[in-house]
Amino acid sequence: MKVGIIIAGVLPAGVKQIIHKMFNELAPCHQLFGIEVKKETGAADYLEFIVNNDSPYLSESVLKPSTLSVNVRWEEICAPMDSIIFIGDAQAKEQWQKSLVRSGKIHSLYVPVSIYNDIEGSDWSLGYDTAINSITQMILKVKDTIHSLKYEKPRLFGFSIKGSPSPSINMLEDISMAVDGHFIANPFEREEGELLSNKIDGSFNHVHTSSVLVYSHTNRERVKEHLINHLNVDWKYTEIDEALCMGTNPTTIDRILANEIAETIVLWLNNHHPTGEIMVKKDGVLYQNKKYEGMII
Repeated sequence: MKVGIIIAGVLPAGVKQIIHKMFNELAPCHQLFGIEVKKETGAADYLEFIVNNDSPYLSESVLKPSTLSVNVRWEEICAPMDSIIFIGDAQAKEQWQKSLVRSGKIHSLYVPVSIYNDIEGSDWSLGYDTAINSITQMILKVKDTIHSLKYEKPRLFGFSIKGSPSPSINMLEDISMAVDGHFIANPFEREEGELLSNKIDGSFNHVHTSSVLVYSHTNRERVKEHLINHLNVDWKYTEIDEALCMGTNPTTIDRILANEIAETIVLWLNNHHPTGEIMVKKDGVLYQNKKYEGMII
């Protein structure tokens, strides 16, 4: 059987581990091909996996992310394969549903990965834990520094998180709770700014003279206009690019999740289950298709 693997759009920590485990479990009975779709032309390269690296976390990526351009002819690209493993975020899932599921001609399985944990149907996504851990560590280092320096005014340090799509409210809230700071949801309205302004102002005292604010980069102008301009604070901010959140070394949670996902993929292939998707729930990794509401395999 020819199995094609597509990484659509993003490559967060743990994806290389999935491919590594798939190769170990499926070769030599199956041929595994990495499919890379070029942004410039929309054409695809088919790269057969012959030798698996023994260091899946530290090695060069075995497969580059493919473009998610709406003009990509996914059905045509996937046709030479017997089965397709479609790995990607919420945008990738949308294209998978429109291009592969609706056609009904391609045997495929969608695998949810996202540093934002914003994929419908899943409570968690591969890459999220590594991302929020990376951001949290960056913020805590800054927080230690600003807390050690006393200013005439309270200090507020902002962390503007870039990304497309914008960070989910889950991500912003989780990070702010981890660092004992504040967050602004997206979209951000004037009324929310007034409430948050009062909350931040009330959090300062003779002991706590500094704090942090986490928000989406798309809100940067509104943050200044509707929040910072109404606070008597020393304001500094930095921008966190989503590339810094991918991580070369996945956290323990993401390593465990990657192995569970890989095992589910292997079972899906070996048991010849129909086209469906993997869903990460609180009680485990599920495989779901149109016929069954969901089952652990």
